[in-house]
Amino acid sequence: MADNDFDRLIAPHFEALYRAGYRLTGNRPDAEDLVQEVCLRAYPRLAELERIDYLRGWLLRVQYRVFVDGKRRRQRSPLRPMSSEIEASNRMISRDPGPDEQAEALLGNVPLERAWGKLNRAQQALLALHAEGYGLGELEQITGLARNVLTARLHRARRRLAKLLQHHAGAELAPAEGRHGLQRAP
Repeated sequence: MADNDFDRLIAPHFEALYRAGYRLTGNRPDAEDLVQEVCLRAYPRLAELERIDYLRGWLLRVQYRVFVDGKRRRQRSPLRPMSSEIEASNRMISRDPGPDEQAEALLGNVPLERAWGKLNRAQQALLALHAEGYGLGELEQITGLARNVLTARLHRARRRLAKLLQHHAGAELAPAEGRHGLQRAP
């Protein structure tokens, strides 16, 4: 009986959970793990979930909190995943864009991705959920923040993203002097 309840209550929200999870984590495996963790937390509470009016909001709130708690735990941990060490060492080798980055830049995604990467996770999470189409009322339920706090944080996150995009656009237009030891001809 519980499996039927799970399918009826939780399964219709998988797509929304995955999209929000992907926006929070930025990659497929972590988004899938996040959705799985939400399902594991929801499964033993199916009888309680029957009585919740806005189940999607409840699930997204659990997901948001799981994400934030996991981020805090990783920041406090002295251990770092090997992949991030490799990624960090690769960034130290050369700051010039590689062929993949150059190709993506032609498509126009790189400026946004770079600016997005410079936002803190809380800003990314809030903007991602808002971009998913969740209104202030839903975001209040998901994050547990008061409306005035929520609107202030959204405003600051948007303003920071705009400044980062403007800064990146200015850097793209700047002369490439000193790159690869070459200077532009006058």
